[in-house]
Amino acid sequence: MEGAGQLHSWTLLFLHLCLSATADLVNITAETGQNVTLSCRANNNNLVTFLEWSKHGLRKGYLLLYRDERFDLENQHSSFKNRVDLQDRQMKDGDVSLILKNVTLDDRGIYECRVETKRNRRKRANQDDDPVVIISLNVVPPEQKHITAETGQDITLPCRAPNNNIHPIVVEWSRADLDEYVLLYRDEGSVLEDQHPSFMNRVDLQDRQMKDGDVSLILKDVTTNDAGTYECHVVQGGPSLKKRLINNKPICIMDVRVVDPPGGGQEAEGKEDGSVGLIVGLSVSAVLLVAAVVGFLIYRQLHQQQDPYQPPVEMQPV
Repeated sequence: MEGAGQLHSWTLLFLHLCLSATADLVNITAETGQNVTLSCRANNNNLVTFLEWSKHGLRKGYLLLYRDERFDLENQHSSFKNRVDLQDRQMKDGDVSLILKNVTLDDRGIYECRVETKRNRRKRANQDDDPVVIISLNVVPPEQKHITAETGQDITLPCRAPNNNIHPIVVEWSRADLDEYVLLYRDEGSVLEDQHPSFMNRVDLQDRQMKDGDVSLILKDVTTNDAGTYECHVVQGGPSLKKRLINNKPICIMDVRVVDPPGGGQEAEGKEDGSVGLIVGLSVSAVLLVAAVVGFLIYRQLHQQQDPYQPPVEMQPV
């Protein structure tokens, strides 16, 4: 993997040196699952008559092709179908920026934007069109986020998927150290088969409609056993809907740490033990006090019975 990464870097450097003479190279870095905008603008504000977005290394097809006043979908590369669109389909002010949705590691590479307008079309008719913009896109795994919660709390693991409005959709939350999933949700609802028992009736999506791509997870009444690294995998459409998504690249990674609340744990146990000891001590003291009083009364009663009553001297016979 390291050798492949170095080869990729050398390839990008070589292409940069070769292409720097024609257009400036723009570098963009994105995380997997994000939508990115590849900015491009025509040299003037005239009507755009031709637009081509391409990527180096594609054997056949384009990302997006516009000509003869329409978008050509027949020659679009299959890996970009339903994943690309113009930022402004009217291309006002020469804006032909491209939106690339739900990027993956396979989207890394060099992208070129070629555009013609009504003014410069005849001038370029017998020439090879130079790209207006050259963009180097680097895609990296999502940054791992950290969440700390107290035992007994309900927590939300935030995550957002590309809002492509592509159905059906499958969302899977998993934990690195578990074979079973935390939550598996399809368009029709949750799937309970193969769910880890400890998460039964304790997890749900924040929004089951998943509006705006919201696939955040709610985890209720957390315990120290819930600590770990959680991953969210999403698939929209396609044949893989019948399989687990564990082999797909995660769009979100969360490291969850669960701690006892202030005054909890050993400290609380110590206080509780102290309280119990105090209560027991007071109870024993009360019992001893009552026993002493009762003993004294019994002693006094017995003493009176052994020493009968004697009248005063003046009342005794002479």
